Amino acid sequence: MGGHSEAPIAKLAQAESQNIAHCLASTRASANPESMIQQYNDEMQKIVPAALRRLLCEKHLYQPVEVDLSPLIQVAIRINFARATSMSGVHVPEQPKSLEALVRSDQSCANIPWIISTSKFDELLSHAVHFALPSINTFCAICSARPPFNPKDELCSCVLDPTNPLNQWYNLAYECQQCKSTPVRFLVRREKLKLRLCGRDPIEAIPAPKVLPKAQSKFYSDAQIAHHAGQTLAAMFLLRTFIEQFWRSLAQVQELIKTQPRATGEEQGRVYQDALPTDFKNRFVSLSDIYGKLSAAMHEANADAALFEESCQRVEEHFDARRLFKITNGSWPSGR
Repeated sequence: MGGHSEAPIAKLAQAESQNIAHCLASTRASANPESMIQQYNDEMQKIVPAALRRLLCEKHLYQPVEVDLSPLIQVAIRINFARATSMSGVHVPEQPKSLEALVRSDQSCANIPWIISTSKFDELLSHAVHFALPSINTFCAICSARPPFNPKDELCSCVLDPTNPLNQWYNLAYECQQCKSTPVRFLVRREKLKLRLCGRDPIEAIPAPKVLPKAQSKFYSDAQIAHHAGQTLAAMFLLRTFIEQFWRSLAQVQELIKTQPRATGEEQGRVYQDALPTDFKNRFVSLSDIYGKLSAAMHEANADAALFEESCQRVEEHFDARRLFKITNGSWPSGR
């Protein structure tokens, strides 16, 4: 019986010895200056593509992401521990103990170029972070969906500002994995720890919610694009245009325009509102109310982002309610 228990114990002891030897080897390696740099670079090769993927998948034109360097603190902790316990005579400087100190350090990965591994600079710059481009999901106009896109490395490049290596531009090409059509091109700017989406060809498309009338939905989509690009006042105009063009597509409003060619948006809205069922009007916000608030903000040149976003939500709720009440463009309710 004793013989059967000794074998597992011996295996555990051997495994523990191997683990200790591995830890000692790792400690010695961490205390080596070249290994120290490599550890930071290895982490940055994950951090930069993750930030770029978040930018291209989640952000809109002119929006930025901040590159999160917090994983580098764990690298610094490991190196400082190895530095304190190493018996080697090799001098390794103490590593920054906070994220702020790490970013300020002249030797930090935050303060050197970040180079696409397939670019022409890859072999020219040794003191740089070399990273691979990530796969992304973005809107494909051919597929009318957001399928996976892979980088076309041969069409991608990066440009460095000769006066400031922390100012960089990335020209990126991504190919849809479903239709394999003409690649989508992105222009990304790096400003130290910030990546900003500065351009997209073709321009970004934001599909409108399916509950909105298709014939006028482009105005709604364009309003979203303008808002995301920081042009909220223009977005308000486009959202108000969406509402007005929807009204003008309806038979009763068209009758009004025949008799009053210069009928105002408020007058068109009243005709639409009067035709809705009383129960609907009592329970849901009117398009006239949304239209009026957008008009007031426009006349005051008030680019109120909160008002725009609230108006979009209420527009969607209004048309979703029309769907529930089975109110269609060609079928006006007779009940009041």
